Amino acid sequence: MTTYVVIESITPNQSLVFSAQQGPQGAVGSTGPTGPTGTTGATGATGPTGSTGSTGPTGTTGATGVTGSTGPTGPTGTTGPTGVTGATGPAGATGVTGDTGPTGPVGATGVTGATGPTGPVGATGTTGVTGATGPAGATGPQGATGVTGVTGDVGPTGVTGATGPAGATGPTGAASTVPGPTGATGPAGTNGTNGAVGATGPTGPTGTTGLTGPTGPTGATGVGNIAGFNTQTGTTYTLVAADLSDIVTLSNAAAITLTVPPSVFSANDQIHAVQYGAGQVTFAQGTGVTILSAGATTTAPKLRTNKSAATVICTAANTFLIVGDIV
Repeated sequence: MTTYVVIESITPNQSLVFSAQQGPQGAVGSTGPTGPTGTTGATGATGPTGSTGSTGPTGTTGATGVTGSTGPTGPTGTTGPTGVTGATGPAGATGVTGDTGPTGPVGATGVTGATGPTGPVGATGTTGVTGATGPAGATGPQGATGVTGVTGDVGPTGVTGATGPAGATGPTGAASTVPGPTGATGPAGTNGTNGAVGATGPTGPTGTTGLTGPTGPTGATGVGNIAGFNTQTGTTYTLVAADLSDIVTLSNAAAITLTVPPSVFSANDQIHAVQYGAGQVTFAQGTGVTILSAGATTTAPKLRTNKSAATVICTAANTFLIVGDIV
């Protein structure tokens, strides 16, 4: 027979003694009402955590499901007002300049602008007087005549032609003091063949060249380049040595007098004068100076108008020829 022990409750620190001689258990009585729950005892101290068990093998990753279609984009919300811009912070230090990028392709060349109108051609300056030609040098003496070449050998004399027959003797005239006529001359014999011409003798040596005659003096120098410009704006001006080969420009609203001084320039010296402006330029003789010109007043010519020019040429000591656009 099997014996069952039912423990309804155990009082702490109480021991139960079971006897093998206990009689058979009676029928279980009906359960009495449950007594009130006792107060919960204090939680015992947590025992030490057991060591972590080894991780089991990772299971096979399941196949990725099909991605669903993207839903329609919702409407964009109204943009809010822009906030007030904050004060600009201090500029940071400039970074190191990067390498220059490759040069871009050259742009197409723009259309060439129309050529501007050609400016008016300036007036041609007066031609300077041509310098006198120097005298020709003396002709050198003629060289000695070369030695005459040896005369070639004379060719052999041709064969003498046969003598023609003698004419018949005329009758003897009567004794007279007048000589009778001479009988006709018999025909001449044929000329013999000319002998061959002898070879030409060698040419004699060339005579020595005569001395070269002395070189003639150099002619006077013609007009050269302009040395520079001297700008004058007063109503009077007297030429100075530094004006040699210069262009002296004279500009003033009133009349201008240009004086040519004595003992400053030498023969062949030239000075050019140009009127710039409304004031007409009149050339004047300095003391002891003679001016020659084709102007209305020979000794005091005037430049014709604005931009007219003339050249003052010293032809001898204190003598000057003025040529150009003068009146």
